[in-house]
Amino acid sequence: MTANPDVAPTLLDVSGLQKFFPIRQGLFRRTVGYVRAVDDVSFTVTRGETLALVGESGCGKTTTARAILRAVEPTGGTVKFLSQNGEVIDVTNLPRKALQPLRKEMQLIFQDPWSSLNPRMTLLDLVGEPLLVHGVSSASERQARVEALLKRVGLRPEYMGRYPHAFSGGQRQRIGIARALALRPSLVVADEPVSALDVSVQAQILNLLLELQEEFALTYLFVSHDLAVVKHLSDRVAVMYAGKIVEMGIAAKVFAAPQHPYTEALLSAVPEPNPEWKSRRIVLEGDVPDPASLPAGCAFHPRCRHVIERCRSEAPVLQSGADGHLVRCHRASELSLSGVMPPSD
Repeated sequence: MTANPDVAPTLLDVSGLQKFFPIRQGLFRRTVGYVRAVDDVSFTVTRGETLALVGESGCGKTTTARAILRAVEPTGGTVKFLSQNGEVIDVTNLPRKALQPLRKEMQLIFQDPWSSLNPRMTLLDLVGEPLLVHGVSSASERQARVEALLKRVGLRPEYMGRYPHAFSGGQRQRIGIARALALRPSLVVADEPVSALDVSVQAQILNLLLELQEEFALTYLFVSHDLAVVKHLSDRVAVMYAGKIVEMGIAAKVFAAPQHPYTEALLSAVPEPNPEWKSRRIVLEGDVPDPASLPAGCAFHPRCRHVIERCRSEAPVLQSGADGHLVRCHRASELSLSGVMPPSD
């Protein structure tokens, strides 16, 4: 968490991003509707910053991350990326063949360390494969760089000849991190990188990510459903619900004083070790709405305890407040919501 938004350039600029999946039925597979997985998502990430995308499963955060990387094709909107040579690239309109050179600057850490590694490849092949694909043809140079990467993520170089099954979940995730860093990217998208790990191992991996960010001047887009995980990691937090951002702001302020009822409910589940800080668990009824059939008005209103008639008929817009804090709620200015203790330095 080293970025200063006043001086750091914008590395990633996402504007009006959409990803709709068609619903097809009948003999001729006609399109009868759309699953609006991501609908009009906009944000910027400055160089060296960590922005966390958080929300329940099905809210669209992972699809947003994958659309940014063009792992899935966006339906609409733009994604602009500041490349290492200083050129601003429109990722959404880039031809497929032109994407490969950009891949080394935008890398992904996968959620599941068990399924993301090819079981038939050794560590040398797994971590060295990106180097081979992007032109490092010398076997000795690849081996030297893999050795250095393994050391940096806390693995012994003599493990290079082993296969993934010989490692624990935490070690496998370290392998995935080493592979993501092999090409020295500017942007790392971490998709739930610790959700499949034990709590003690989660802390080790999060600390490693912070150390690597400082050492390699990395920028993170961190996707998670667990606000306790992102509490001490993120500079800013963007809360997603039903394919839209409902609140976004500086992490400490979002945690201490949320302005959207959904954010308040998520924060009420964050465990707080200080017994003097009283929090009340808010249990939301129902599930995230079907993105193929969203309710009228505010998508959150069927689960909101602060709902009024306006919420049922009129969709709220994203409003800007102090320090660039954004919130999508009709009653944001009149509600006094409970947060948790802000992250300590």
